[in-house]
Amino acid sequence: MDNSMTVYRPLTPDTWAMIQNISPTIHQSRLFGVASPEQAAAIILKGHELGLGLTASFEFVQVVLGKPALSPRGALALILNSPLCDGLKIDDLTDGKGSPTGCRVWMKRTNGFEHTVTWTMEDAKRAGLIKPDSGWSSYPANMLKWRAVGFCADVVFPDVIGGMKRADEYGADLTPDGDIIEGDWAVRPTEATAAPPASEMPADVSGAVSLTDLVSRFGAQAVMNANGGKIPATDDELCAVAAALEVSDAS
Repeated sequence: MDNSMTVYRPLTPDTWAMIQNISPTIHQSRLFGVASPEQAAAIILKGHELGLGLTASFEFVQVVLGKPALSPRGALALILNSPLCDGLKIDDLTDGKGSPTGCRVWMKRTNGFEHTVTWTMEDAKRAGLIKPDSGWSSYPANMLKWRAVGFCADVVFPDVIGGMKRADEYGADLTPDGDIIEGDWAVRPTEATAAPPASEMPADVSGAVSLTDLVSRFGAQAVMNANGGKIPATDDELCAVAAALEVSDAS
């Protein structure tokens, strides 16, 4: 039985140098909606760890409320490309008139673990997702599919998606194609609103530290070194890395 975990691509000095060189150009191009070269570098780093190409990272990974988030379409792309995927099935559910009522998604790993998630229009209503003139009114079957795909991926393939939260979990709206709609959630940092250093944050809000903040202050290599050679992917890892870097910086 195969119980292997996803092996992330290592970051070599040459790759890091290339990321540093192209990040300012990515930012200046205004094609990918990044707020700074540092943010561009952080997105490329996360995408690189997950196995994405340099520019493909911007298609699937975006910063939502100061944190890197994965689109449902990106999660599906990573799973379908993973050797750990042994099966995936998506069933659209309809009523007697053919109107979409839900979506059922089944996923299976090569080690035999499998799980099924069913997401319905009633679930969407309870979550307050259905809004006028949105994808939910025009393409309900697609919107149901991406929710079900995302929740199933969280259970079956958390390693393949790098432990990342999806953008829709942070409240970002989605297109019928499973991408992120920018505008209603994007809070780009300014001198007046930038988050303070982790050492100045109260203990009860230390989880607000973002990967972008850490990379901007300490550099990507230092962040990875403080996290065992990997990019922090959870709030706990971000807080632990921030604390370790603050201690190192003070000494």
